[in-house]
Amino acid sequence: MVRKMEVFIGSTNAGKVAACRRAFSRAFGQVEVHGIPFPSGVAPSPQGEECFTGAMNRASGVRDVAGARSLPGDYFVGIEGGMVFQHDRWFGLSVTCIIHRSGTISYGTSPMYELPPALARRVLQGTELGDIIYEATKDAIFAQTRGAVGMLTQGLLTRTRAQ
Repeated sequence: MVRKMEVFIGSTNAGKVAACRRAFSRAFGQVEVHGIPFPSGVAPSPQGEECFTGAMNRASGVRDVAGARSLPGDYFVGIEGGMVFQHDRWFGLSVTCIIHRSGTISYGTSPMYELPPALARRVLQGTELGDIIYEATKDAIFAQTRGAVGMLTQGLLTRTRAQ
């Protein structure tokens, strides 16, 4: 019997876990994906380099948690959403950090999408993007599964599919 690949993601966010499961299944076939909550250690709405730091913190943190629990892991994943400033505009994106059991670290990003200035301004003033999405949609899980990109593209691209 072939052992399934074990993947641990530093989150229990439904959208992040689903995106992780979809990506690893497409790449490797049958996998077991386990979500374990781990804090990013960055601001609730990270900007720029903080997005990469948050993803790395989650991946390395979940690796440490799995190791402390003697759970066999092949890959450890952290995903952090945030904003970057380019060409006088704010863009939303997700950053993924993947750590292989050998210690190799890799990063990837989702496509970036421009945030409307009013929305970006509210985030910069301290309102979490998820709260803004909830205000607009009145859907408690919209931010986790479809995200700002889902709201802005009328569902043509969703957070789960973009990560």
